[in-house]
Amino acid sequence: MTELAILLGLAAAGYGVSRWTQLPAIPFLLMGGLALNATGAVGDAGFVEDVLFLSVSILLFVAGTDLSLTRVGPFKKTAFGIGVAQFVGLAAAALGIAYGLDYALTDALYLGLALAASSTIVGVRLLQRRQQMFEPYGRTVLGALLLQDVIVVLLLPLLVRLPDGPAAVLGSLGGTAVLLAGVGIVMKGVVPLLLERELDAETQLLAVLGVLFGFMGAAAWLDVPLFAAAFLAGVSLSGFPFSGIVHAEMQPLYDFFSAIFFASLGIAAARPDPTLIGHAVLFAGAVLVLTPLIVAVVGAWTGLVARSALESGLLLAQTSELSLVVGLQALVAGQIGGEVFSVIVLTTVFTMMLTPLLTSETVVWELVRWHPSRQSDVLSEVPSNHVLVLGGGRNARPLLRLLRESKYEAVVVDEDPTVVNRLRDRGVRCVRGDGSDRSVLLKAGGAQARIVVSLLRNPKAVESLLDYVGDTVPILVRVFEDHEAEWVEARGGTPIRFAHAASDAFMDWFRQTRSTAQNEATSPSP
Repeated sequence: MTELAILLGLAAAGYGVSRWTQLPAIPFLLMGGLALNATGAVGDAGFVEDVLFLSVSILLFVAGTDLSLTRVGPFKKTAFGIGVAQFVGLAAAALGIAYGLDYALTDALYLGLALAASSTIVGVRLLQRRQQMFEPYGRTVLGALLLQDVIVVLLLPLLVRLPDGPAAVLGSLGGTAVLLAGVGIVMKGVVPLLLERELDAETQLLAVLGVLFGFMGAAAWLDVPLFAAAFLAGVSLSGFPFSGIVHAEMQPLYDFFSAIFFASLGIAAARPDPTLIGHAVLFAGAVLVLTPLIVAVVGAWTGLVARSALESGLLLAQTSELSLVVGLQALVAGQIGGEVFSVIVLTTVFTMMLTPLLTSETVVWELVRWHPSRQSDVLSEVPSNHVLVLGGGRNARPLLRLLRESKYEAVVVDEDPTVVNRLRDRGVRCVRGDGSDRSVLLKAGGAQARIVVSLLRNPKAVESLLDYVGDTVPILVRVFEDHEAEWVEARGGTPIRFAHAASDAFMDWFRQTRSTAQNEATSPSP
């Protein structure tokens, strides 16, 4: 109990520092564990190992529920290309650095696998906090994370069984295939049955835990690592709306085990010396530099605009919680030493701490400004006296339908190629590009429009246009919070809560304008 009390105290301190600094709590928990390791206050290795394996099962289970393929939408091809290119590129870079630093082959293989995937926990939390889960780059990131997690889940059991010979490797692969089949069975058979029944909260929690323990029991019987079963159990429950039920029921458990897991990881690692820290800095540098570069190039090639490609790369530029699982599994199996595990932990700390800073608006726009190909298409001439709509998704449909029946022309700016192609097929003039890019807005006639309607998720996307046109063009901006409304008003715009309300506000303006025009047409000449 003393060890558990110490871990909980360390977790509380780590979350306190995280809230104060507005940075992710994971690096602070890991660093606290490393510091506690130096004191020897928690010396029971068996206790630490049990805590780690129990905690990681819960964490990966909940993380798996965030990774539904349906959320990726039309960006599956882009996400697949980015996920594979980043995984292969970083794995090769990590292997090369490890060989250059004279690591053994086994150590180099585990370092390559550990550093090749990005963090689902960090990526999803940042997307949720910034309300960007369903933006093009958000969907792309989710798809890449799902693919990379599945690759790690498939490769790690094979790597762990490699010293035991080909038969063990094939057996592990077959067991993982059985678990993947179980994912399909739960998705198609169990989840619909649970949704049909009106279960109370306690029964829902028992059903969710039953799925988790069922997968873990099958993994133990098939001789597959338990962490793989926990992750796949979460994926099996990732469909909407059941994933929301899982989150509601599992969130308290997730928060508790998340804190003690990352604190315990620091305790399990070897005490870092300057040499290990230097190695971790090299690996972290490779992740931070190569990931945005690879993702930006592949993203632009597969159809993302410059800003979305860069944001995707910056958000993926960190190692994963699965990196820690890879290191932990290899450490427990005796295939790597504490020094290699410490390098993996330190690399994760460095990259996770820098992710919120690298994905800030300031950094993103500075990189976009210097991007060699800010991909957008343009119209043959700059339109004027039109209605400029930023965002052409579902929320824009009533507005565009009304404009088709009127004398006013609509011009839509959207970065989703599927949306743009669909609207063009219906005769709507479109500019494919970033709605927050001032150059794109000016090419779409933002300064010559009768009115601008922004249905973008981020109100600050129209900041440059608000500053440029001043009071000459009415700008309706969708907002979610009071502080966003105040920000829009201070710059001369009109804040409207939610996209449907923005469409209604436009229709009111449209009717008033049409009524005024009719009155002017029927009034006698002086």
